[in-house]
Amino acid sequence: MQIHIIGGGVIGLCSAWYLMQEGHEVVVIDNTDLTDGASHGNAGMVVPSHFIPLATPGVMAKGIRWMFDKRSPFFIKPRLSPELLEWVWKFYRSATPEKVNKAIPVLKQLNERSRELYQEFAATPPFNFDLERKGLLLLYNNPKTEQEEIEIAEKAHDLGMEARVLSSAEVQQLETGVKVDVRGGVYYPGDAHLYPNTFIRQLAAELKASGVNFITGKSIVDFNIGGGKIEKLLMSDGSAIEVKQVVLAAGSWSARLLKKAGVKILLQDGKGYSVTYENLPARPEIPTILTEAKVAITPMGKHLRIGGTLEISNFSEKVNQFRLQGILNSLQHYYPEFSVEMPDEKSIWHGYRPCSPDGLPYIGKSKKIENLIVATGHAMMGMSTGPATGKLVTQMFAGKKPEMDVSLFRVDRF
Repeated sequence: MQIHIIGGGVIGLCSAWYLMQEGHEVVVIDNTDLTDGASHGNAGMVVPSHFIPLATPGVMAKGIRWMFDKRSPFFIKPRLSPELLEWVWKFYRSATPEKVNKAIPVLKQLNERSRELYQEFAATPPFNFDLERKGLLLLYNNPKTEQEEIEIAEKAHDLGMEARVLSSAEVQQLETGVKVDVRGGVYYPGDAHLYPNTFIRQLAAELKASGVNFITGKSIVDFNIGGGKIEKLLMSDGSAIEVKQVVLAAGSWSARLLKKAGVKILLQDGKGYSVTYENLPARPEIPTILTEAKVAITPMGKHLRIGGTLEISNFSEKVNQFRLQGILNSLQHYYPEFSVEMPDEKSIWHGYRPCSPDGLPYIGKSKKIENLIVATGHAMMGMSTGPATGKLVTQMFAGKKPEMDVSLFRVDRF
């Protein structure tokens, strides 16, 4: 079967990999040359410990407070947009204990399955993308955050995951790279990390070598629909591509494309920033989340990546120096003897994470378009859940029962 995949990020490429292995003729379409995007500059964490969705009780109130701090980790750019207002309302409605508890087991399973599949990739020559299993350390400095993280650790225990609550001294015993000054932390030894740039580059190269065709540097401007199916993709260069089956995995641009096909999903772009430093004289050696600051720190071979923020800005290309400065300034609150220089603007990466209102991805068939499967909305967890999503997409095309419950990922749930 010929399958066209729209989107060359981790979700699209992992879908292409598993579909290709099942003998399908696969074509990947992306409007870039695959050297940028949300799959490249992210923290590279593979984290079953992140089983709590983005929409949780109390997060809306916290977000409103953050909006008035120009260095805060969260910001919604005010604008008169019916789509944004509907998204915010659905986010608020999704942030209930009942809905969070339903989401926890499926998010855990999606992340755990991806960790297994990354291990399979790493054991397959010539893949070598610095996959390591050093765990994840969550650091905190105030009693309220401590209590919140301990409660999540207890939930992790209930789910069969290992989580260690550490004192300040125990944190320092674990983190030997730099001096740490914190109230405490929680350590999840089962989490892993990788160098996302290398993984994406190697996966694309292996797909090309295996006969997968790539169409890059062209945008899809519209669809020809007939009989409830996508018949042609109308391209920015005036060409038209006939299609049999389609996977839409275009990240934050998915909602705009789906709207052209008459399919509605709620999605907002969550812009994030990262900076990658090389050959620092000293650095943290354990992948870490600075919980109050919402900053991720990942050692990647000789590199160290520092990233954060969630800025819903309607695809603004402007680099917000205040938010990046906020990320870098937060380091001293946890590592008093560690700091990095503010980079020049050319060295600052930013990308757009596709955020659904309930913090869950959209993975499934469209009811309106017969030959379309949607795979998007993974927010900050695209790299952590990409391989498992690719597996699910492949099983759906084969008409097989998916290996996990996907009912919460329905495309038409809003």
